[in-house]
Amino acid sequence: MTKILRLLFAPVMLPVVLAAQAAPDAADEKAAVTSAAMDYMEGALAADADRTARAVHPELTKVMVGRMPQTDRAFLRTSGKSQLLEAVRTRAAFAPEGERNVDVTVFDIGHDLASAKVVSGRFVDYLLLAKVDGAWMIVNALWVPNAPQAVANTEADHDGVRRATLDYIEGAYSGDADRMTRALHPELTKVLPMRHPQTGNLFLVEMGASQLIEGVRAQLGMVPEGEREIDVTIYDVDRDLAAVKVYSVRYIDHLQLAKTNGEWKIVNVLWVMNPATQQGG
Repeated sequence: MTKILRLLFAPVMLPVVLAAQAAPDAADEKAAVTSAAMDYMEGALAADADRTARAVHPELTKVMVGRMPQTDRAFLRTSGKSQLLEAVRTRAAFAPEGERNVDVTVFDIGHDLASAKVVSGRFVDYLLLAKVDGAWMIVNALWVPNAPQAVANTEADHDGVRRATLDYIEGAYSGDADRMTRALHPELTKVLPMRHPQTGNLFLVEMGASQLIEGVRAQLGMVPEGEREIDVTIYDVDRDLAAVKVYSVRYIDHLQLAKTNGEWKIVNVLWVMNPATQQGG
């Protein structure tokens, strides 16, 4: 276990994460990410499982934030690709083609990762995508039904999102397991796309909250405060969900957060090593 944790926290020990490639055209990349998001949502709305399947990674983690009516407390319901496709395959279309009202917002594309939001009349989904063998595929989805929001998210929510994000990255760099624990939902999924050094194939390395917290407690990834180069970008806060990017000296992290029982918690992370660090820049 210690060896695995060191691989995940120490950049000098990591194999090549993503092979260096010529910079793709930004407009083409945005169109491809948008197309994947449209396939995902329109496939679901049209009961077209083949179209949905085209958009999602085999190891998809799809999380819904629900509320238990008896307790009025939030919970997470997680599903994978096979469950999603069977649900799409066995139900009728939600709406005719002209009434689906699907809108995609691409927040960020870089280092073979992307963050986006797709909204329809039925659903609001935040998406994290990875480019796998030239195709953009959805790795994480965090969603809620598209219902009227009783209370709009406020500046205090933005502050809560930023605080959770800083607890995550500063906790990691300072070896502060309490801050990391405070930032994470217990059912966190954190995913690193890596390329196998022998086969060259891309695969996903997944870790959960307890593994991440213990790695921080073991102080495996500490960086002095003046060398962290942390930059937080909050892309969107809507319906008690949020999309954030954290750029720092070692890592590039895309986060999805949910407000559960009054507290903002990180639910999904898709990340890579900072290429500048890997290359000694």
